[in-house]
Amino acid sequence: MDDVNFSIEPGEVVGIIGHNGAGKSTLLKLLANISNPSSGSIQVKGKVAPLIEVGAGLVGDLTGRENIYLNGAILGIAKAEIKRKFDDIVAFAELEEFIDTPIKRYSSGMQVRLGFSIATSVESDILIVDEVLAVGSGVSAEML
Repeated sequence: MDDVNFSIEPGEVVGIIGHNGAGKSTLLKLLANISNPSSGSIQVKGKVAPLIEVGAGLVGDLTGRENIYLNGAILGIAKAEIKRKFDDIVAFAELEEFIDTPIKRYSSGMQVRLGFSIATSVESDILIVDEVLAVGSGVSAEML
């Protein structure tokens, strides 16, 4: 990608659409500070909650419960806040009866719901969502 310039105002929702290999996911990873640009600079104002890849940050041998605490910590959520939000995260993911099961036994849809529920529980200014929602939902375009 060369000479890309844009700004997004508070409250705006932006979709990034393009052919395979066009750099959509790369751009989102740059905006989420997962990758660093090889040249130029990126300025993001606000706290970012990225949901970039299915299962990113989730550990198969850990239970859903353990993954909520681990992934929440990775996203910068204090343990006390995770504990306060725990029931809501589980309910939103609809995983109450499976929360103490290792997630390697979850379907891909269950894993996506858990990851999405954790990521959206972060009190962030910016939510970056890649094709992760395409699994089982019919969504195919990256969203920002």
